[in-house]
Amino acid sequence: MRRDLGDFQTPPALVAAVLDRLGPIGVRWPRVLEPACGRGHFLEGLIGRGAPPREVRGVEIQHGHAEAARAVALGAPPSVHAEVMRASLFDLDLRRDLRWSGRGPLLVVGNPPWVTNAELGALDSENLPHKRNLKKLRGIDARTGASNFDIAEAIWLKLIDELADEEPTIALLCKTSVARSVLEFARRATLPVARAALFRIDAARWFRAAVDACLFCVTLGPGGPPEGVPVFDDLGASAPSSEMGFAAGRLVADLDGYRAVAFADGRCPLTWRQGLKHDAASVMELIREGASGSLRNKRGEVVDVEPDFVYPLLKGADLPRPPSERPSRFVIVTQRRIGLDTGPIEHLAPRLWRYLHAHAAEFSKRKSSIYRGQPSFAMFGVGPYSFAPYKVAISGLHKAPKFHAIGPVEGRPVMLDDTCYFVACSSPERAALVSALLNTPVALGMIRALAFREAKRPITKAILQRIDLEAIAARANRSDLPGDLGTCWSDIRSQLAMMT
Repeated sequence: MRRDLGDFQTPPALVAAVLDRLGPIGVRWPRVLEPACGRGHFLEGLIGRGAPPREVRGVEIQHGHAEAARAVALGAPPSVHAEVMRASLFDLDLRRDLRWSGRGPLLVVGNPPWVTNAELGALDSENLPHKRNLKKLRGIDARTGASNFDIAEAIWLKLIDELADEEPTIALLCKTSVARSVLEFARRATLPVARAALFRIDAARWFRAAVDACLFCVTLGPGGPPEGVPVFDDLGASAPSSEMGFAAGRLVADLDGYRAVAFADGRCPLTWRQGLKHDAASVMELIREGASGSLRNKRGEVVDVEPDFVYPLLKGADLPRPPSERPSRFVIVTQRRIGLDTGPIEHLAPRLWRYLHAHAAEFSKRKSSIYRGQPSFAMFGVGPYSFAPYKVAISGLHKAPKFHAIGPVEGRPVMLDDTCYFVACSSPERAALVSALLNTPVALGMIRALAFREAKRPITKAILQRIDLEAIAARANRSDLPGDLGTCWSDIRSQLAMMT
């Protein structure tokens, strides 16, 4: 198996389940294409059907796999023309190079590679699509990771682009994140997606992969894009368990849940921030030892630096814990805002300067391009808001949303790591108000409707920035708020207006 090719060979039992889900293949589709056919498991399943398609074509880049797939194709019955091309799909023009002998409805089915372009770059792989900014991302988005995509996504977009005139059905196994990305891009680019459905599969069972995956089915043609996309819990499910789709032009996880809280989908009057990013945890993050009170880094070294540059730290995993059970974490903060020169630390905090230089090699290992051209020991996610005494924070990684009001520790503002999002507050009263409004059923229902629970980071800044606190305050029940806030209900909207 080659990691750079995202090589997950599909078990025959899963192939059979996929083909059963799609229905009588040969009856519905006389032509079938498998764009990354591997060793031919889908080809074998197709030609072994009771009513097989008239033509089956596979494309495979690896020599050994292509030869194995060709051996499968040779076993096709006389009524089936099966052929395997050894090539990179990205080098083909699917409108010209497939050379079908006949016409008729087309099915594209299979299991394309589960690997990202960033992983391929790290592996120096040549199995990459041609470089072009398909999504028209801004430069900063490309640099900070928004441009990273699965090769399966590039395959999806190529298939839709080059086969649109055929109006095919495309049914591929992929990560659910790929399916969502394809839907969103198709909507923005007005690609001809007429219908779509998603069937969850157990990737741990079939591929020993810890990802959320599915069979994603799309039919191209006029009449789209679809507003709703049914989501089935498994390949054998007779009815969908939910429906994702587009509302206000954006993809939401639960259309029914969204409709109940749609009035609160707007613009948050407060600005959400992401926590600190430094990518040097072994040096920058510290733990206080109980008895001695000394600070140690993750290497076990005692750290003696000027305290003005050391702040309490909470990670996303710490937020749900009661304050008494939170670990005594701290973090070194080298800047007050992004891009600030760190040179003055040499004079302001000579012990810290020596410590940072002693561990300069750790900082030089940071791979992200965001650090290029930045001062030595630079951080991101830092600004005046980071030093606000009070904050309302949420973990971006937790499936069940909950907001937490955070106050100073030992007179120092608490920093949050980059798994968290927060709004800065200048007083405990404002933090209590904001957290109370955000923890109302409407606000939490908004997040549950918008967020995709299976995503690595279900809750994002983009989702939080859509929560219209003023609309929620206007409709919230006094009983939804803590008693002390409920008693001053008449002041709540005016306080919120002052905060903006």
